[in-house]
Amino acid sequence: MDINTSKMKGLAVAAAMLIVWPLMASADGPSIGDTDFSIGPRASYFKPKDAVKGTWYAGAQARFHATPVLGLEGSIDYRKNQYAGDVTIKGYPVQATLLVYLTPQFPVSPYLLGGAGWYFTQVDSPGVAKKTDNRFGPHAGAGLEAKLAPFLSLDGSYRYIWLANVKSSNENAITQTYRDSGSMITVAANFLF
Repeated sequence: MDINTSKMKGLAVAAAMLIVWPLMASADGPSIGDTDFSIGPRASYFKPKDAVKGTWYAGAQARFHATPVLGLEGSIDYRKNQYAGDVTIKGYPVQATLLVYLTPQFPVSPYLLGGAGWYFTQVDSPGVAKKTDNRFGPHAGAGLEAKLAPFLSLDGSYRYIWLANVKSSNENAITQTYRDSGSMITVAANFLF
């Protein structure tokens, strides 16, 4: 983990605590478990193990709550990472995630998450035709959701994504392998229905 990823995780935790600390003092008002369906935009930061740097990208997520404790999230994002040697990897992750809320009776609830994703990936290397690949990979992590109003909640999560390595050839026909597994941080606004 590089220094920037550590700083980003620290900032995300600090921002979440500033937002939710006042709400944690009271269980009055709407609780996380009262929601049936939500949809909204999200921002994500992804840092693969071998990437020169991580990147922010945009996406959307929808959540369906089968019970106050169990939820199912579907999401789609766009990401682009630059690797050494001018290799660019673009991805369109589509994820399905099971959420287990630990305190759904409160307006703020931590949750555990786990699921899988389908990753449409395009590798662009100088002097070589673009390579398109489809990969499948699991993910697991944790998050925190805060219900700010009957119609709005904010959440943040961390998940680790396990993906198969990506191979690329340069103009000298030398094949390189890039580890594309890595850490993902998301921040989202959820419009509740």
